[in-house]
Amino acid sequence: MKRKVVFSNSLKEKLDTVNYTTENEVWKKSGIKNTDDLLENIKTNLNEKYIKINICEINFDDEVEVLKESSTYFGVIKNEDEVIEGYVFVIPPNYSTRSGVLAQQVFPVMSGLIPNYKESNDKKISNRPIFIINANEVNLTPAMAVNILSGEILGFRYVDIFHRNLEEILMGKGFKGKINNIREYDECLSKLNKDNKRNEIFEIDEKNKTIRFLIVRLKDGIKVNNEPYWFVLKAYASLYLALKDGYKCDMSVFDTLQRGNKTLDAFRDYINNFNKEV
Repeated sequence: MKRKVVFSNSLKEKLDTVNYTTENEVWKKSGIKNTDDLLENIKTNLNEKYIKINICEINFDDEVEVLKESSTYFGVIKNEDEVIEGYVFVIPPNYSTRSGVLAQQVFPVMSGLIPNYKESNDKKISNRPIFIINANEVNLTPAMAVNILSGEILGFRYVDIFHRNLEEILMGKGFKGKINNIREYDECLSKLNKDNKRNEIFEIDEKNKTIRFLIVRLKDGIKVNNEPYWFVLKAYASLYLALKDGYKCDMSVFDTLQRGNKTLDAFRDYINNFNKEV
């Protein structure tokens, strides 16, 4: 079956402002000279990595919305019957915020969709596959690579149009190239925090097989800007790993936060709903 990707016109406008003739070697090697080249590259890479997806075109509409959620970097995959079969998020060119990579593109939308999926039997945060397109030519730092790795733990299907190797980037800086369990993820996040070598997202109690989510960087839960996106990316990933390893969830500290932030409330309710069933 043929499929198409549909993005909003606001993304097209942003892509059209990119200086593809920059002296940056990454653009030169990719052979991308304009927005049309970039879109063709995205389509080719999706089809080569995920053979069955069969993307035939990329279109733009005034707005792309699912359950009233939308953003510039959000798109959908539709089949020939116009049925949505997947979600697509773009990490845009020239995006240099290390902690915001993937997190800030995905969770403004997903935090509005997740409450609709909390009853799912498999506990996934989405009822459709999520594809991540990295079109960011900025050199990937370990912090960026760990964000992308966190998305892969969540089952996100990742495509880098520049074919950079995450494992090489991480291992070149002394990190593990892959994360296999919650203890390795804890060590990875601790190492990322250069200030105090502490994982500020969660702590684990191996004796009691418990993961406890923390609020170190979330203030009162209301007066925060982008931090909730960065937090929940790693928090959901740690949940996936913890459940796989047979851990229970402790939300006692997290539940002291004031409600009112969509992203944090969605995470809290998702976990608390799961805890009721355990």
